[in-house]
Amino acid sequence: MGCVALVWAVRERSEQERETRKQRRITTWVDSVPMTAVSVTGRCHRGPTGLRAAAVVSAAVAMLVSGCGDTADDGAGRDVVVMAASSLTDVIETVFEGRDSVTPVIAGSSTLVAQLAAGAGADVLITANSATMEQAVSEGSVHGEPVLIAVNVLVLATPAGNPGGVTGLADLGRGDLLTGLCAAEVPCGTLARQALDEAGIAPSADTLELNVRALATKLSLGELDAGLVYATDARMAGLATVDAPELSDHVNGYYIASVSAEPPPHIQAVIEDFTVLGSVGAKALYAYGFLGSDRRPVWPVPA
Repeated sequence: MGCVALVWAVRERSEQERETRKQRRITTWVDSVPMTAVSVTGRCHRGPTGLRAAAVVSAAVAMLVSGCGDTADDGAGRDVVVMAASSLTDVIETVFEGRDSVTPVIAGSSTLVAQLAAGAGADVLITANSATMEQAVSEGSVHGEPVLIAVNVLVLATPAGNPGGVTGLADLGRGDLLTGLCAAEVPCGTLARQALDEAGIAPSADTLELNVRALATKLSLGELDAGLVYATDARMAGLATVDAPELSDHVNGYYIASVSAEPPPHIQAVIEDFTVLGSVGAKALYAYGFLGSDRRPVWPVPA
């Protein structure tokens, strides 16, 4: 078999591997880091085995092509692994729909940072507050410069129709209601506790979730009467919201950064999907109701 035939044979195998990975695109992200929360939910699109297979095929193609000519390989042939906070689930799915070269891993920010510290492979990290991003930087897991891309507001949410008759933030302390919060170690939980402490409210939480999407899901299913989630998650889950002035100043910023200090062009391009004005990421953030750093909706196009 000639050199060109070998290249095409390996490329065909690569396409077959990619198609196989596509079929198992959404699986459960099993967290191995001990947490105190009641439940863990998250998604990733491929595990380490798939990454190793992709790396082997990419390396084979690179070697064959280098033997046939002077084409250099800068790592662009492998998938870009993007770790993102669970509240960005819909944004991430929209931005990377149909892009098989990007593998998103969705979970709570603290879970993602813990996984990075434990040696999980990733190229880009997006967290739902500054504290978790700062932790990743201080632990040496992230070397790129974090950039603020959006903010999100905390709201008091109930199932549609508000069957529990929730009237305000103080109702989270009612023992006759089933209420939920995010776990203290995740951004939405940290923010919720700050708001409740400032309001002098002792919550009677029946569940502590490891990510905000799990909490919003329980509310939408009627398993809880009330909870504190982000405005974007309440909107996507079809939840009702109750006016709570105590929450008006409680927002979290979303930060994106490259794991490496000098990302190659194909990884930098993924980051620019969110940081460049008018980019696909900016448009998706706007569409799903995220706010800009000045708390106006993220505007997707230049003025």
